Amino acid sequence: MPLHPEAQLLNQLIDREHPELGRALSSFGRRVYAPKGIPFQAQQASGCKVNATIGQITDGKGLPLPLDRLADLLKGLPQKEAFLYSPIQGRERCRTLWKNKLVAEDVRFSSLALPGVSLGICHALAMATDLFFERGDTLVVPDLYWDNYDQIFEVRHEAHMIHYPFFEGTTFNIQGLKQALGQVSGKVHVLLNFPNNPTGFSPTQNEIKQIADLLVSESAQRIVVVYCDDAYHGLVFEPTATPKSLFFELIDRHPNLIALKADGVTKELSFFGGRVGFLSLGFSGTVGQYFNEKICGLVRGTVGSPVGISQYLSEEELLDPHHEASFQNLKSILEKRYRVLKAGLSQRSPFWTPLPFNSGCFCLLRLKPGLQAEKVRQQLIQDESVGVVSHQENYLRIAFCSMTESDISFLLQALHRTCEKMLTMHS
Repeated sequence: MPLHPEAQLLNQLIDREHPELGRALSSFGRRVYAPKGIPFQAQQASGCKVNATIGQITDGKGLPLPLDRLADLLKGLPQKEAFLYSPIQGRERCRTLWKNKLVAEDVRFSSLALPGVSLGICHALAMATDLFFERGDTLVVPDLYWDNYDQIFEVRHEAHMIHYPFFEGTTFNIQGLKQALGQVSGKVHVLLNFPNNPTGFSPTQNEIKQIADLLVSESAQRIVVVYCDDAYHGLVFEPTATPKSLFFELIDRHPNLIALKADGVTKELSFFGGRVGFLSLGFSGTVGQYFNEKICGLVRGTVGSPVGISQYLSEEELLDPHHEASFQNLKSILEKRYRVLKAGLSQRSPFWTPLPFNSGCFCLLRLKPGLQAEKVRQQLIQDESVGVVSHQENYLRIAFCSMTESDISFLLQALHRTCEKMLTMHS
């Protein structure tokens, strides 16, 4: 189908500013543009005496007319922020505060455009794949990964997935990543998630730099699109686990290296129902603004606009002078649970082996041969009223983030009893 003139113009701007980024876009990504439709025209008319553009029910002076019960429930919030549409690109204050947060973590982020706002991190990743993933492209991802990647990459884009062992001993398998990349000729996609779900593992800062150097080297002769899923960013409990994002090490490293960062308020602000995510591109210059135009086109064509009230609440949390202390308090609660679980798993079990974990919200247990993860999971619910997640055929994921310290010992004892019973039944 012929490209819309607005898409053609946007692609020309991207191709002129950063031709490698233009080549990296999928055919769908090249069709996407931010339409100059109702929201655009409403913004232009925002200062008019009479604004009959956008379909928001107002008092005629720009204020909403909420129903009584909703107004009562949200009476502590400014009504415009609570009840009216957000801009498609997200609220300026929200985007600026999030960028400021990231700049405080690493000044290299300061050269980048404001992040685009998404409806959570999953949506940010989905938009990134829409822009860069051509049907049948290859994704290189470790063998231990969040199962929703199957939906995002395999189901939506028919991705060919190449896996490599996540661990090499007790460290992240950089050599395995290199060997997997060697199996792909031409454009390749790489997804990395630290702290990792499901393992709860983060590399050292030196290992992060080695991974970045490898990706730069792989970009010398081809396009490499890197998706940094930073959902659990900042939740580290050991000095060896880096609190820094891999994304920072990829900013402006090579024209062929398309670095994308998906993050959000879900875990970093403990705002799980807020559904505010962000998508950032790792190139400085005006190309970041053009990239955000693509994001606007995707948002407009799927969810319409991000959630305004959630962005406002996130802004207020980030502006709170006690925010950092509050976050550290939350982190200390998680760390105490982590320490209790770590101690409980330090005693050798005949039924499972814990994989290395040092961060995030999870740990992963590899079950002894003869135990099937899904059957153990179901038996735990039935016999012990304990819920865990089965992962692949022989792993169980424990989310210590959602347990009290006192529950951890009971869970491990219940798991021991269940595994012992199931092996005895089949012996």
